[in-house]
Parts: sequence; C-alpha cells; structure tokens
Amino acid sequence: MTGILVCEDEKNTLELICNLLKEIPLAEEVYTVLTGEEAKDIIRKESPQILLLDIELPGINGIDVAKTAVSLNPDVFVIFITGYSSYATESFEVHPYDYILKPIDFERFRETLNFVTTKCESDILNRKLKAAGKLPVRDGNSILFLNLEDVVFIERAGDKTKIHTRKKIYECFEYLKTIEESLKGNFYRAHKSYIVNIEMIEKIESLRDTYEVSFHDYSEKAYISKGKYQFLREKFNI
Repeated sequence: MTGILVCEDEKNTLELICNLLKEIPLAEEVYTVLTGEEAKDIIRKESPQILLLDIELPGINGIDVAKTAVSLNPDVFVIFITGYSSYATESFEVHPYDYILKPIDFERFRETLNFVTTKCESDILNRKLKAAGKLPVRDGNSILFLNLEDVVFIERAGDKTKIHTRKKIYECFEYLKTIEESLKGNFYRAHKSYIVNIEMIEKIESLRDTYEVSFHDYSEKAYISKGKYQFLREKFNI
C-alpha cells in the first residue's frame, strides 16, 4: 500500500488537503503531522513513498525534511505545497515532483496525486509479481495470473501483445517494454517485437534474412534480430 505523509502546520489547510486526498482512489494510507520533526519520525518509521510538505514549518523546514527522506529513499515523491514561490530554486536540491502554490489549485492537486499514487502502486505491484513469478493478463472479464515458468515467448503483433504458453495464447494491450519490467532474468529481449524464455529455447536458426527461434514442445516460432544473432555467434564462438 502506498503511504502518503502530509506535513502542514496550518490546521485548516491540513484539513483541506486531507479532504482532497479522499478523492484520490489509491490514497489509502495517510499520515498527518504539524511539524518537521514529527515528519522525520514518520519517514524513519513508516517510509512513506509520497510527501506533501509545507516549507515554512516550526523548527525544521520542509526542504530539510525532504532532504532526510531523499537520503533514505532516493525514489520518494516530494511535492511541496507552499504559499511562497521564493523557495522554488532552493527546493530543486531534492528534485521535487511538483511545487504547488497556495491557494491550492484543486485540479492540479488531483492530477498530480492521481499520477504519483498510480506510479507508486504500480511499482509495488510489479516488484511483488516479479518476486512471485506471476504475469497478470486479462482473460474475458477476469484477471489471470500466469506463472512465468509457463510462458514460452511474448510478441508484439500490431496493436496487441500475444503471450504464448503451451496451453493457450493470451492477448493484451501492454507494450513489451512495460511487460519486460515485470519479468525475471530468464527472459531475453531477442527482437523489438519478441521476448523469449531462454529456458525453453531449443535452437536459433538462420534462414537467409530471418533468424528463427524454436522452442521445446511448442510449434510456434519467435524471431531474433540480426544484430542479436550475430552477437550470440560471437559470444559463443559459433
């Protein structure tokens, strides 16, 4: 679950931000604090992935809070919500995702939070799917979780992606680059349109201008690019 920390010393503004967060579908775990010191404690204990920080705070300011967070997790999303544009240059030290001025533009807030919460939740899910060896695909009105060990190869065909298993070919609209990020190390991008499961390859054959990949106990073929084929020949002195 994506954690969001809100640090704002003005109670009315804090309440407003919390109400806006209720409109964000993936904003389910929200921590609220009034001071920079409290924010640092939450960051160390809970490791929230998204920070909504005022800058002018009692004691430790929001930029220093962000520096602590970034030192612990360089991928944290920092979003400053402040009434002062003069801090914009200084805030660049922590590479904030956004710098929202008060009074808060509600539409900009929603757009920013919808994006970062979706990105964080996607990253969390992809890590867990990869660790579990699962690949989710749509099957009618259901989401089917394929075992990666059952996938022979994946190809991009027109505007669809086809996932080949020995039992069935599944179709989805995800790009290969997106799927590739969820795959384990035994998958190899053999061609701009093909990802192959190395454990299932039987042979790679040169057929004049094409380079064909055959698999154990599976009749469908994949293809490898000329450059990758030549690389493999040189790699293995073939």
